[in-house]
Amino acid sequence: MFPFLRNRRRILSMVFALALFVAPLSSASAQTQKREIPTVGDPISAAISLGSSIINSATGLVQSDPYAQFRGESYSNAGLLSESDEVKLGNQLDIEVRKKATVVTQGQERVNRIGQRVARASRRPNLVYRFHIIQDRSINAYSAPGGHIYITTALLALANDDELASVLAHEIGHVVARHSLKTLQQSQFLGGIADLIGSVTGVAGDAAGQLGKAAASIVASGLLASHNREEEREADYLGVNGMAKAGYNPQGMVTMFEKLQRLNRTNPGLMGSIFSDHPDVQERIENTRYEINRMRGNRRG
Repeated sequence: MFPFLRNRRRILSMVFALALFVAPLSSASAQTQKREIPTVGDPISAAISLGSSIINSATGLVQSDPYAQFRGESYSNAGLLSESDEVKLGNQLDIEVRKKATVVTQGQERVNRIGQRVARASRRPNLVYRFHIIQDRSINAYSAPGGHIYITTALLALANDDELASVLAHEIGHVVARHSLKTLQQSQFLGGIADLIGSVTGVAGDAAGQLGKAAASIVASGLLASHNREEEREADYLGVNGMAKAGYNPQGMVTMFEKLQRLNRTNPGLMGSIFSDHPDVQERIENTRYEINRMRGNRRG
């Protein structure tokens, strides 16, 4: 993860104490949530996290269609922030990210070329996507509402073009599905943020300052890195289909996972907590292979 996403438990306790717009979830309401409770981890640890619910415990085999629940899904901002407000929030979050991380330009042309190509082939092609490179030796990637995608220099150096397309397509998948907005909504940040954005008429004033503080708290808390297992599977599904539609070899998603798997064996320190909570990267590999075979079969049909 980025260094500024560490010490999240301490920061979260401060964040949720903000009386301005944060209220704790009651245990009763938490039990009625249909979405899984997000686990706050570093962004690529979320990108590698794998659910066990689609593994047959007796055989270890992937079920016939691991992505069945996502097929035919439609995506919109309904019940969340409007798209224009989502973009405003994303821009404010980007300001806060840049205060904590070193954004570099080396490799920018490559990342933007591949990222924009994949974005145009995504399920949300009309959003303006911005791709940023963070100077960091850890293997990491991250997305924020409104189309901001971050990737570390270490990951960029590790990936060939097809593999990089798979990472960017996965992060774009989170944006397409509005996963971060849903996390903020579940954490009861979203209502207060909507009120603040609606009150901001310029770049100064109390509302603008409060929005900046709210964005800083969100970045520091790690909430944007909170993707549950279902969301990770959904981003994989959207990603592998999106990269294939963009003309990249979807096998790059498999080889990217395999590289991360090998790196974890030889140099786990670069992986942060990627494999500490969700070690079943093999499940993700098998799911991706299933989807690639399905896409090939559909083309033949």
